[in-house]
Amino acid sequence: MRKIKVVEVITDSNIGGAGVLLCTRLKHSDRARIETEVILPQGSALFPRLCALGVVVHEIDVCRDSSFEAIAILKYVALLRRLNPDLIHCHGALSARIAAWLCGVPVRLYTRHCVYPLSKMQKSLLGRCLIGQGQRILSHRMIAVAHSAKQNLCEMGVASDRISVIINGVEALRSVTEEEKEELRKRLGIPKEATIVGICARLEECKGHSCFLAAAEKLLQQDKNYRFLILGDGSLRAKLAKEAEQRGIAPFVIFAGFCQDVAPYFSLMKINVNCSVGTETSSLALSEGMSMGIPAVVSDYGGNPYMVRDGENGIVVPQNDPSALATTILRLREDSVLYEQLSQGARKRFLSELNAEQMTKKTEELYCELFRLKILNTKNGRCDAKINE
Repeated sequence: MRKIKVVEVITDSNIGGAGVLLCTRLKHSDRARIETEVILPQGSALFPRLCALGVVVHEIDVCRDSSFEAIAILKYVALLRRLNPDLIHCHGALSARIAAWLCGVPVRLYTRHCVYPLSKMQKSLLGRCLIGQGQRILSHRMIAVAHSAKQNLCEMGVASDRISVIINGVEALRSVTEEEKEELRKRLGIPKEATIVGICARLEECKGHSCFLAAAEKLLQQDKNYRFLILGDGSLRAKLAKEAEQRGIAPFVIFAGFCQDVAPYFSLMKINVNCSVGTETSSLALSEGMSMGIPAVVSDYGGNPYMVRDGENGIVVPQNDPSALATTILRLREDSVLYEQLSQGARKRFLSELNAEQMTKKTEELYCELFRLKILNTKNGRCDAKINE
């Protein structure tokens, strides 16, 4: 089979999870059989990262952090006709999906990166029919990055057999020297004997940081020998900092902000926490922590229970339950046998499925499968709708 020309479309202006995944996958891509070009909004922070990977990037002055703009359809159509791809893979980007359908791009994919509560309209029979038919027209196949994302799509009326689940994968975090650890510990003002509990997520309501702070308060009431490390930035930073002060735990909570290189911070962590109550599918931060053998304590929301198999590579607790979170953190701190068992399980879980190589291999195998089916269907005079069979 000849090399497949793929165009990836993403509308992020900043570097989010979808952008990180795209860069990771392209770094590991089999360029002998997949030729990839990317369409970005003008001025996206992803541009230099993708160029550094040797990827051809096309900028377009529409759809900046927006899935749909009517005028963007015409601009995407003009660009896609010039690029003439065999396959288009859209990350959101509804305008690009419509343009790809109008252009007759042979194979059209769409990835669902998040899980969202459905509106009454989306749950209704009419809504499900409209969405299901719309997705059938615009996309030959959808990729869900977690089983919970697939369920979310099915609830919207998308046929189950048109959805492929490919779990997010990351590269293993780099090794960190003892000197680096010591330097960071000193810079953050963390005593050597302190147990460091970390959370790495955008500072937004859906990530449940208030639950993390409430659990921290409960633990600190019993023992001050903790530090709570918060990696990431977002609209709630000031509010969360104020909440830490109001709870009387501000001296024990470290807001590290967005970190380009998270490896040194993770190397200090004893426990990796995810408190999500919305949108969570397959957390990159959980996979990164597992690459270092760090056990996780996670809420039972979305894709977390798939990422963390309770008692195998971490522990799952009810969402929005600070008491359960605090009790579990204390248990892992005090039970060294359990901790070591979960640490080994975390590393094993990362190596078996949650790594960049597995994600890239499965995605590109899907590209080749769909392209092969398209060629067969074309030779047999069958329509695009049959590509899913």
